[in-house]
Amino acid sequence: MLALDLRSLSAMSGLMAVVLGLVLFGVRANFPESIRGLRLWGLAPLLCASSTVLFVLNGVLPAWSLVLGGNGLLMAGFACFLFGSQRFAGVPVSWRPWGGVIAIALSLMAVFLWVQPDYRVRVLIFTSTLALICVFHVRLLLRHCRGFASRLIVGVLSAQALILLARGVSSLWLDSPTSDRFAPSLVQTAYLAAFSFAVLLVSVGVLLMASERLRSEFEHLATHDGLTGAFTRRAALQMADAEMQRWLRQRQPFAVLMMDADHFKQINDVYGHLVGDTVLHDIAAQVIGALRATDRLGRFGGEEFVAVLPATDLAAAVAVAERVVASVRSLPVLPDRPRCTVSVGVAAVQAGDARFDQVLGRADAALYLAKNRGRDQVAIHASAAPVFD
Repeated sequence: MLALDLRSLSAMSGLMAVVLGLVLFGVRANFPESIRGLRLWGLAPLLCASSTVLFVLNGVLPAWSLVLGGNGLLMAGFACFLFGSQRFAGVPVSWRPWGGVIAIALSLMAVFLWVQPDYRVRVLIFTSTLALICVFHVRLLLRHCRGFASRLIVGVLSAQALILLARGVSSLWLDSPTSDRFAPSLVQTAYLAAFSFAVLLVSVGVLLMASERLRSEFEHLATHDGLTGAFTRRAALQMADAEMQRWLRQRQPFAVLMMDADHFKQINDVYGHLVGDTVLHDIAAQVIGALRATDRLGRFGGEEFVAVLPATDLAAAVAVAERVVASVRSLPVLPDRPRCTVSVGVAAVQAGDARFDQVLGRADAALYLAKNRGRDQVAIHASAAPVFD
């Protein structure tokens, strides 16, 4: 009965692996090109399922096809899970090193199949190799991936590595040199069940990981301007409102920079809108580089930007604004790009402010003051006051 159960378990897990592999291949067409690795992830369970076909035919096919073919497909399947994660994380795929490791493992297994037959040593070689792949996969995920799905895969692969090593070592005294994969054994049943569930859970995990990345990209598109990389107007205003609430509750100061690309209409008229887009992109990149890590830049509309500076008083905000103006001014003049400068108006929250638009209004008035004074400079509205309460 145990032998029948083991074969049935392998067959059922193989069928489910096929389904998950086909799902991964199917959803690949609906994911953007930026999410990579799905093809390799889809191939992995299919390779594992192919090995199941060979193992279920134990006794029908020659022994070498099971030992070398079946185990080789399983190792290749787990390697493809690793390769897919490498591609997903944007790191070089280690085809050759792992191909060499698998080739060496299969060569050693061939020795203990034909030269000195010993099932126990073959199990130890196979489980050690697979555990090594799992460990490197865990290491990759811990270094390069975040989120629930990657933690799920890390947990599954870590447990699987321990189970593999335990099975390999225990085989030395629980099995005999002539034992069989489907020999009646509680340990073997538990081992095959854990192995089958690991393949299924990792397949589900990588699908979830791709879905998390897709959701993250959609969220980024919803909150960021596609041309400049700055936050959208709506996102910037939401962050500004959050700072206003902190001011009202805790009296934590913040400042706002309103900035405008100088003579931008003239740039569009003379050089064309494509050059104008390039100018906006370059200006935004310079501004983001000049801001601090905690500051947030949003595209307010057209060539106008707003920066929210948390925990910043007026004097510190003026220093940041001067750095922004100097950074944009340093952009080189190229044949296909004119001289780029910005004007910046600065305002900080002050006593009596109850709404963010009061702060924004002062920053906007200061911006027009900077433009009227000749552009390429920083200005503060005449009504600006030190931030005290």
